[in-house]
Amino acid sequence: MASDKLVKVRKNKAPREDITMDDLDAIIRSKKPSAKLLQIVMAAADLFHKKGYGPTTTRDIGEACNISPGHLYYYIKSKDDFPAIFRTIQKNSIDKWEKAIRKEMKRVPPDELLKKAVTDYAYVVHTGRKMTVFWYHAAVQVKKEDSAGIMEVEKQVVKVFREILESGCKQGQFHVKDPFIVASNIVMMCQTWALKRWLYKDSRTVDQYVDQIVALIAAMVKGNPASKPQKSFKITR
Repeated sequence: MASDKLVKVRKNKAPREDITMDDLDAIIRSKKPSAKLLQIVMAAADLFHKKGYGPTTTRDIGEACNISPGHLYYYIKSKDDFPAIFRTIQKNSIDKWEKAIRKEMKRVPPDELLKKAVTDYAYVVHTGRKMTVFWYHAAVQVKKEDSAGIMEVEKQVVKVFREILESGCKQGQFHVKDPFIVASNIVMMCQTWALKRWLYKDSRTVDQYVDQIVALIAAMVKGNPASKPQKSFKITR
C-alpha cells in the first residue's frame, strides 16, 4: 500500500529533466528572470559538466547560446558568477523540499515520511544533477563563500533526514544507533545518481533507481535482518 502511494505521488509530479524559470527566482541581478538567462545558465551547467569549470570560457558559453560576448556580459560579469547562481538555485530547491517535508512531519508517520523525503530529494538531485557534479569537481576552484554555502545546503538536507530518523527511533519504527551518520549516507545515496550516472544510465531509469534506494533505506533503518552485517568468518590459507 505504501509503494502504491509513492507511485501516485510520482505520477502526479514527474521529475523534471532540467532547471526551469521558477528555479531562477531571486538569483543575481535578476528580479524577473528571463528566458535568455535561463538559456545561459543551462548552457554553462552543460559545458562545466562536459569540459570542466577551469577549461570552460565565457566565449564558450556565449557560443553555446549563440550570443556575442557583449550580450552575455549584460547578464553576467564573468564565469565566476555561475557558482553563486548554481548555489542559489539549489538552495531554493532544497528550501521548497524542506518546507514540503516539514509540513507533513506532524501528521505522517516517520516511516512513510522518510520514503517521501528520500523520493522527493532524489528527484531534486536528478533535476540539478549537473550542478551536483559541478560542486564535487570545482569546489576548490570557486570562491570560499560559494563552496561554504553549498556545504550549508547539504547540512540542511542532512538535518531534515536526521530529525525524521530520530522521530522514528522514538516511536519504535526505526532502529538506528547514529541518526546523523545514517542521514549523511542517505544524502550520499541520493547524490550517487548524479555522481555515478555513467554507471547507471544504461541499466536503470531514475524511477527504478529511486525505488531501489527507497527500499534499501527502509530496510536499513528498520533493522531488517537482510540489512544486518554478516557474521565474521576466518580466512584459511
